[in-house]
Amino acid sequence: MNRNRALAEFLNPFITPNKREKIEAALALRTRYLTVVLEDIFQPHNASACLRSCECLGVQDVHIIENRNQYNVNPDVAMGSAKWLNLRRYNRAANNTLECIQRLRAQGYRIVATTPNVDSYSPRDLPLDQPTALLYGTEEIGLSAEALAQADAHLKLPMYGFTQSYNISVTVAISLSALVERLRSSEIAWQLRPEEQDAVRVQWQRRILKHSEELERRFEREVSEPRDPRHRES
Repeated sequence: MNRNRALAEFLNPFITPNKREKIEAALALRTRYLTVVLEDIFQPHNASACLRSCECLGVQDVHIIENRNQYNVNPDVAMGSAKWLNLRRYNRAANNTLECIQRLRAQGYRIVATTPNVDSYSPRDLPLDQPTALLYGTEEIGLSAEALAQADAHLKLPMYGFTQSYNISVTVAISLSALVERLRSSEIAWQLRPEEQDAVRVQWQRRILKHSEELERRFEREVSEPRDPRHRES
């Protein structure tokens, strides 16, 4: 048994049955097959609404690129969604956009840039034959030239009015919702692998329990202490 699974079993009795059921139900519907990349999103309302949509739709990872702007969350809008997600920040490299894209591509992701200025795929026909990272930029200037140039494909949402583009948080919600529904109705193995579920389960348990650090220290003591030979099974 791996450490995360053993730790999860140790922590389970300290969590109410109702919350344990909710954890397992959410884990069964969680995915990393689709992931979201936010480049230089800085308005707290939009930043928070994007996280809320990702969490509601079961997308576990959000990659946050901070080249020019720091990413700030408004807790009143996020409604606690951030604590159930893995937020991966890129703000230390000379080119954080390139670092993020290269890392995701090395993990097998197709890099898809969302833009209203390039005619390409829609959410209805974007290929989902490999894990997909969806890149979103600011409302003012969209994605950077670097992100657009590095993309393997482009995604454009249908629009039928005079306005040039949707609000960024609305763009995330519309595109992600359509792709998540397609993914769930497919035969693709989009769920988290068992070892990933173990890690996320422990992460969520830590955020539910008020004294998780103390309980983990107790777990470590019990694991490290040698068992009395007299208690060994025959």
